[in-house]
This record gives sequence, structure tokens and C-alpha cells, in this order.
Amino acid sequence: MTSASATKEFVVTPETVLGIIAGEGKLPGMLAQAARAQGIRVVALALSDAAKSAVKPHADVTHECGPGQLGRAHKLLNQTGVNTVVFIGKIPKLSVLRNIHKFDGQALKFLMRLPSLDDDTIGRCVGEYMEANGFRVIEQTHFLRHLFPEVGVLSKREPTADEYSDLLYGIKVAKEVARLDIGQTVIVGDSMILAIEAVEGTDEAIRRAVKLARGHVVVCKVAKFGQDHRFDIPAVGMNTLRAMWSDEKRGSVLAIEAGGTMVVEREEMIEYCNQHNIAFVAVSSPEPQQT
Repeated sequence: MTSASATKEFVVTPETVLGIIAGEGKLPGMLAQAARAQGIRVVALALSDAAKSAVKPHADVTHECGPGQLGRAHKLLNQTGVNTVVFIGKIPKLSVLRNIHKFDGQALKFLMRLPSLDDDTIGRCVGEYMEANGFRVIEQTHFLRHLFPEVGVLSKREPTADEYSDLLYGIKVAKEVARLDIGQTVIVGDSMILAIEAVEGTDEAIRRAVKLARGHVVVCKVAKFGQDHRFDIPAVGMNTLRAMWSDEKRGSVLAIEAGGTMVVEREEMIEYCNQHNIAFVAVSSPEPQQT
């Protein structure tokens, strides 16, 4: 569910100062670069050293701020004149929870008010907190729409009939798993569910499935029905493909939901798939089940 302010089209004005809450990966840097190309002043709050290295070349101002430093984040955003905020990049949930002792008082109070620690609840409450403190939270898609492929086969090789059968099964299960806010990736092999992504993340779930598989596997990644595009949009990149290989075992198909999953490093991924005989396909989303 998106907030009222997030549903309105974002319009850049001369007064716009964008605060990027930057997790890990290439997406924060890509978003910062796209924002500056639109003439927007960019202030990045990097949640790790790796995030800082990735986003700093594309931001006007960069500060490092841990995920549990809510008071510091609020202060830095105010001091730098930020009025609009976007969340982007990977934040390893297990790492954050293991370092809860490093949270500041404001973050601990926020955490104690949460009814649960599922991604939807955290995202919604963070958005409400930011907007209650005067910051508009916008969708990542405003700057990254070009990363969402349309329906079609992106690689040279198409899935076989058996792979398509596993693909359709995996996409259906993944949508249900995503609805329950467990994860957004399911890995299938020989009509069997080999792994379901949970708190460990997509790449670790894939590696686990590849080890278990008797043959090749089909990786299916989807968005949730009604995905809140302000937070945690599913994405695939080169790390996803590398996780599909383990010694002599390998994944054979990467299937994503067209219009719902971002493709980072698209050209590199397609080249890798073509070199390693992997089918890479974007499929339409199944209709939500009636309950």
C-alpha cells in the first residue's frame, strides 16, 4: 500500500533537494546519477561503507549513517535542506538485526512501536515516520523506469517446454509467498520447489537450491501484488546469475515478472546468459487469487 503523497506524480521544482537513503548495490548510484541529470540536488545518506563508495561519485553531499541511527539521519536531512526522500539499495535484514545494540534511542523507540518486523510493516512505518517529520517519500520508479523490461525473452535461448512448466509453477508460488511477505523468489527443479527465499535473501536461496538440485533449476522472482514502490522493489543483477552456478551444477532459467522486477546490469546479464546457455525471460504477472 502506498501513501497518499506517494501516489501523486512527483514533479521536480527548483526547490527540490533529494535525500537518498542508500543501501548496497549499484542502484543507489544509478538513481543519484539519474536525479542529478534532472537538475536535482542530491544528498546521500549511505548505510554502509560499500554504499558510500557507490553513491558518493554521483551525489552533491554524502554522509555515512548506520541503519539504526534514526536520530542522526533526521538531523542530517534537516541540516542539508532535504525535502524529498527516496529509499534504494539492499539492506541485509539479518545484519541489521544482529547489530540492534548499535541503534540510537530514537531508532529503538521506533522499533518498539512496530507490530511486526516483516518488510511491509517496516517500510510503511518508516514512510509514515518520514512524512510525519516533513519529508515527502517518493517511489524509486520515478528515476528507474527504464530498468523494468517488458514481457519477452531477453536471452538468445528460450526456455524448453519443461522449463516453461516449472517457470509457470514457480511464478504462481512466488506470488503467493510474496503476498505472505516471506520473500519474492522461488526456485524450482523437476516440478519441485527446491528453495523459497526468506530472510537470507535471493542469492543465498538460489545457492541452496543449486546444491540440492539433481539437474538444472528455474529461478523465479516476482513483485508483490500492490507492491509499494517506495521500498524494496525486487531486482536482479549479475550476482543473481553467479549464484545460479556451483561447480558442475548450474541454473538454466532466470524468470522475472515484467514491469515488477528491475534488471540491473542488463547488457552484462544478457551477455552472460548467452555465453552460459541460460534462458532469461520476463513474464506477465498472474491475476491475484480471490479469497
